[in-house]
Amino acid sequence: MAPETRRILREGQRDQIISLLMLLTAIALFVAPWINGEPDSAKDGHRNELGVGMIVLFVAMARFKWHLGRWSDLTVLAAGAWLVAAPWLLGLRDTVVFADGSHVFHVAAGSVLIVLSIASLLLYNASLQEGTSRGQHRKQ
Repeated sequence: MAPETRRILREGQRDQIISLLMLLTAIALFVAPWINGEPDSAKDGHRNELGVGMIVLFVAMARFKWHLGRWSDLTVLAAGAWLVAAPWLLGLRDTVVFADGSHVFHVAAGSVLIVLSIASLLLYNASLQEGTSRGQHRKQ
């Protein structure tokens, strides 16, 4: 396969497939309080899910429209890391979070976001390296 074709496929995977998975994770964060049973319990945890969900939703939608660079991946990575760490940093362990499954969902959704952002960064770096090596071949 030609290097240009590989680069285009990598960019398509990054811009379309990974962005779609990020979008689905954001939607899951929005509906999590109702899936867990009671949106009235663990309000701090649910607000946290909604906040991170909005950030990821906006970034994922922007990735569909524009070919964003590393900053979008780093934003999603930070949001995922926050989602994983939030139950301990915010002291949510003392609330009803454990009873309704929000804690487990926070860690799972945050882990998914971290994995997606790392995969996207790897694809972005690979396409940059291919573009750089292609430019060097032209000069020679």
